[in-house]
Amino acid sequence: MTLFERALKRYRLKFNSALMGRAVVSCLLIFLASIHIYYASWLGFGQRNPVLLYINMTLRTGTALFSIYLLLRAYNTLWDNRKTARWMDITAGNDDDIFQNLYELREQQESPEVIDLLAIQADKRIEELELKPPAWFTPAQIFFLLFFLVGTITWWAMSWDSFKPAFKQFYTNKPESIVYKETIEISPGNITIGRGQEVLIEVQNPETRLEHKLYFRYDKIFRELALTDWRYLFSSVETDIEYYIANSVASSDTFKITCLDEPYARQWRTQISPPAYTGLSTVVDTLSQGNIEAFLHSLVNLNIQTNIPIKQAQMRFSDGRTLPLKGSGNSFSTQFRVQKAETWYLELIDELGRKNRPEEKSINIITDSPPEIRILFPAKDTVLDQRMNLPLIVSANDDFGLRNLQLVYQINDAAPQSITIKSVIPGKIINLDYVFDLAPFGLFPGDRVTYWMQVWDNSPMHQKAESTRYVARFPSIAEIYQEIEQKENLKTSELQSAMEQAQDLQQEFEQKRRELLKDPQTDWEDKKQLQDLMERQEDLADQVDSLAEDFQDLINQLQNHQALSEDVLQKMQKIQELMEEIANDDLRAAMDKMNRALENMNPEDLRKAMENFKFSMQDFMDRIDQTLDLLESIKKEQAMEKALQMASEIEKSQQALKDRSSDPNNKAENLAKDQDNISSSYEELKQALQDLDRMLDSNKDRDIKQQLQQLQQDMQQSKPESDMKSSASNLRANKRSAAQSDMESALQKMRRFTLKMNEMKQSMGGQSQQEITAAMQRAIRELLIFSTNHEKLQQRLGRDPYPIMQELIAQYDGLQILLNKFFSTPQVSMFVPPKFYIDLTDTNNAYRDLFIQVSERQYYQLPQQMSNILKGLNLMVYDLMQALNNASSGGGGGGGMQSLMQMLQQMGEEQMMMNMLTQALLKQLQEQGGRMDAAMQRQVQKLASDQQRLADNLKRALQNDPEAQKQASTIKQIIEEAEAVARQLRSNQLSPDTLRRQENIISRLLDAQRSINKRDTTQKRKAETATQQFPTDASQMDLQQLRRAAMLDDSYKSLPNAWQQVIIKYLKLLSDQAQ
Repeated sequence: MTLFERALKRYRLKFNSALMGRAVVSCLLIFLASIHIYYASWLGFGQRNPVLLYINMTLRTGTALFSIYLLLRAYNTLWDNRKTARWMDITAGNDDDIFQNLYELREQQESPEVIDLLAIQADKRIEELELKPPAWFTPAQIFFLLFFLVGTITWWAMSWDSFKPAFKQFYTNKPESIVYKETIEISPGNITIGRGQEVLIEVQNPETRLEHKLYFRYDKIFRELALTDWRYLFSSVETDIEYYIANSVASSDTFKITCLDEPYARQWRTQISPPAYTGLSTVVDTLSQGNIEAFLHSLVNLNIQTNIPIKQAQMRFSDGRTLPLKGSGNSFSTQFRVQKAETWYLELIDELGRKNRPEEKSINIITDSPPEIRILFPAKDTVLDQRMNLPLIVSANDDFGLRNLQLVYQINDAAPQSITIKSVIPGKIINLDYVFDLAPFGLFPGDRVTYWMQVWDNSPMHQKAESTRYVARFPSIAEIYQEIEQKENLKTSELQSAMEQAQDLQQEFEQKRRELLKDPQTDWEDKKQLQDLMERQEDLADQVDSLAEDFQDLINQLQNHQALSEDVLQKMQKIQELMEEIANDDLRAAMDKMNRALENMNPEDLRKAMENFKFSMQDFMDRIDQTLDLLESIKKEQAMEKALQMASEIEKSQQALKDRSSDPNNKAENLAKDQDNISSSYEELKQALQDLDRMLDSNKDRDIKQQLQQLQQDMQQSKPESDMKSSASNLRANKRSAAQSDMESALQKMRRFTLKMNEMKQSMGGQSQQEITAAMQRAIRELLIFSTNHEKLQQRLGRDPYPIMQELIAQYDGLQILLNKFFSTPQVSMFVPPKFYIDLTDTNNAYRDLFIQVSERQYYQLPQQMSNILKGLNLMVYDLMQALNNASSGGGGGGGMQSLMQMLQQMGEEQMMMNMLTQALLKQLQEQGGRMDAAMQRQVQKLASDQQRLADNLKRALQNDPEAQKQASTIKQIIEEAEAVARQLRSNQLSPDTLRRQENIISRLLDAQRSINKRDTTQKRKAETATQQFPTDASQMDLQQLRRAAMLDDSYKSLPNAWQQVIIKYLKLLSDQAQ
């Protein structure tokens, strides 16, 4: 077979295949279209509709006929060889139609040579050409076929469940037998949800051919609801629902939707156990809803009850921590300790996994306040005295308990040190008296000790409290005296100012008095002027009383520093007592009479009151003047004491420095600085001696001045300052042996100087004592003359007093001159007993009353007044004789058995008065419900000052009086009791224990007096008069004397009537106990 024949056969086959293929595809498309038409009819009419049978037959017949037609048409159009050869020539572009000619020549069986030749040429052209027969379908047709095919497959995939039975029914032309499901499966079945959530009820694998309905109920009746797409959504379920789904064939089981509330804790129970150190009991709280208030480290047991069963419960804290609660169902609990203040919320997770709404709770710490501690006394920076004891009153408190009370001190810039005062402290409050003894520290003048108290509470945090820091400074003698002299000068200046104001006031008053004598009729302006004068006088009296209190503080300071000898201190104490007597009761009584007279505006009463007030004002000025003279007279003795104390201090400091220099541990530079300080003190001593030299009078103090000049000359020649400077230089060069030699030389010289100054002091005291004795003897003689002359005048007194009036007036003026001369003697007032001033006042009042009665022609009372004058003169003589006897027996110097007896007697009287005042204050305190008002606090503080003064006086006696030292045990007990009472009163602590301590003081004072009396009865002085009778029993005598003295005390008279009644009952009780 030639190449041409093969090509012809091939191309013919391809063309015919394409024609038949297109016919087959068209038949297939017609078939698919018939199926889809049936499927649409099946969906529209239903699978059991009889119409489907006819549609099926129609579609089958039409599909078959149309397919036969298409196939026959394709068969009739098949290509033969000639048509194929012709296509080849046309496609190859052969104008000679070689392929068609060749085919025809062979069919006609022409000449073989021609055919062979044409065959060769045809083969050559076939080899040269590559013919492509046309495709079965055009691209558009292919796109359409693919689109139709993909759409059909997609439709089948999407509706296969319905398409499959429709196709089957089309194929078999029989409807499928219907088998319905006997059960209906639905979801979610039984379910538990939260209130307000949505629920989707859905039929699982539904019978699509049947209609389904939903039946549900909230209560007893089911409701019917048609389902769309075999499902229904309850958008918000608020209560339980029972439901089921049914169709015409089957029904599902009945299920329940259980609706649960949002989980929350409906009941809280919090049990809080405070830490053991608080001592508090366990607290149960059911109202705070989880908000906890507790002390740090408290143990908390938290129990909750929930509204619904809970799967998990836990506490979530603000810092991210969680704490699970143990339990199940509706009850959960946990336990934890409070470590800090924070917030938290309770997280509840139910079986559905739902969480409750977070509600913030708080854990608040109840503050355990840190302890508080205060130094109640002295509560200020202080100056140490020579005793080097710093009494402290400490008060500390805490909410629950205290421990480890410490005193911390720091000397200058050294490291702080502590002293544990009490490590175990029972209770929550402590009030403690503590004496800080600084003597072991070897302080030098100028050293500063900073001290404070600290205490811890009993909590695990060990909170500490510190008191205010105070400074106690150890001053030099020069510094002490410099401060004292400044205060003395200030008080003297204030007293002089009061004196000047009193003089001006007296002149104004006298002028007004004379105006009213001329014109007794007073008007509102006169009353106003007199009231203004009274107010000014009252202010002056209060000013003087205040000065007396300040002067007492100065004396207490001198006592604490031991800066003055006992003699000088007693004189200063006497000055203070005189200052207290300046504004006495007579002055205030006269002022009261004036005020009453001004209220009544009776001219006669006003005249008498003004006359009386005139004399009281004069007495007021005279007492101020006497006090000023005493203050001036004592300055020389103070200057002498100052120099002596400075010398003693230098001697002690030099000795201490010498001892310290032998210790190699002490730095030489520090020792040298201390030596320089001693040198500076020595220069101050020389200046003090120069000041003393200027104060001494060349005539009155000639001997003392001569001794002082000899001392100054000795100091100038000995030059101890050279030894001190050499010692300092040697110390800086670390030549301790040479320095000690210089110190020893300076020390010996200072001892000699101190001894000479002590001799000067003794001489000065003896000279003053002689002057006072002479003045008292002269006053006694002159008073006796006055008494004798007055007795004669009394005998001459008849019905008419005028014959003797001139002599009486001269006698009164002479008495005043005598007294002025007597009190002009320096320091004589210090030896005059208080009784003398009382008798003097009574005598002057008797004179004045006599003159007033004469002017008013009230002669019937004149004999009585004359007797009063005579009695007063005799008593004044007796008082001075007693004072003179006391001075001659050593009473003025504070030594001797008799002076000790008198001191104890006087202290007993003072203590008795204080006891009565305490009893009255206690009653008032009970009436006021245990609260002190301001006036009562002032009374308590004054009482504390008096009690402390008694203790200080006993200390001085114990230090300087040999007779007192023989009673050391008893007196020390009295001092301890008195100081304890003073501390209690300073802290405003008034209780029956205070009164008990005071009664112990009275008892011990009487015991001391009886002991002295029994030990030496031969030295007992009996001061009896013809009218005096004393009980034979010593205890009764002591008590009666104390009672009598206390009732006569000015303090008793100034008390309110209610207090006086209490005091009278108290005295009666003591009298019954004594019997």
